[in-house]
Amino acid sequence: MQKRFLSKITIRAPKLYEKLVKFETEKGNFVDLKAVYEDSLPTSSSQGTVIGFHGSPGSHKDFKYIRHRLDDMGIRFIGINYPGFKQTDAYPGQRFTNLERQRYSDAVLDELDIQGKIIIMGHSRGCENALITTTYRNPHGLVMINPTGLRIHKGSRPKGKLEGLNYMHKQLPKRVGDIILFNYEFSFLFFSIDCSSSSIKNCRIQIQDGQEAMAVIRTIQKCDLEKQMESILKLNEMSTKVMITFGGNDHLIEKEIIFEALQNYQGLKHFVSFYSNMTSLVAHARRVPRVELFVFV
Repeated sequence: MQKRFLSKITIRAPKLYEKLVKFETEKGNFVDLKAVYEDSLPTSSSQGTVIGFHGSPGSHKDFKYIRHRLDDMGIRFIGINYPGFKQTDAYPGQRFTNLERQRYSDAVLDELDIQGKIIIMGHSRGCENALITTTYRNPHGLVMINPTGLRIHKGSRPKGKLEGLNYMHKQLPKRVGDIILFNYEFSFLFFSIDCSSSSIKNCRIQIQDGQEAMAVIRTIQKCDLEKQMESILKLNEMSTKVMITFGGNDHLIEKEIIFEALQNYQGLKHFVSFYSNMTSLVAHARRVPRVELFVFV
């Protein structure tokens, strides 16, 4: 059903733009970087704006089906592309922490100076940044799709392998390390994914090269996890509307980990949608037995 539903949709090509932004790294250095982002209605929309924070790996394409629907409704969509994921270039000394990711995305959003009603949307690893951003930009709404939870999940285990691959990459010549990660090692991080061989190219996680694989590893290593509680508590004091949705058989994050995290959010109502087409709105969607939906009411 999901495949037939997707096959009927003709997705419009994204409108990509570039903007030179300046931000400070954790070490106090300033970076001038050409940010690549999607903006479906650069002249703005009276209906409001949705800002998307992608997963790891990911890009503005994470939200292509959602953006398709937003186009039909006349709602503006802006897709942030974090450095190192093949849209916006990486930069020397990049640490992939939430602090640097926030400084980058803030620099982009400050340049865009978005007015009117805003909804912030995160997918997977990008949910941490969507949550943090919400706590000080005070948007109308926050949507989190397949959030990370507050403790280590199966997509980031075993922790030692992540650390080992990171160390190996630093010791080898970059070109050699990139090739190894892309062709052999990286798929073992996602042992729960059904791969036809040990090559990352045969996995359902879409990585273009070893450089992006390394960006994924380092971004996963730098997840805030339990440190998100500070942002959750701030969110609970706000009037922002919240929607959190996830698939019942996510291959990277255990369902119980998400439910544990959800207990810390106040005012959420639980809905279950069996074989819902809502799942098809996310670029990485696949057939799942049901969709869990939590909405602030």
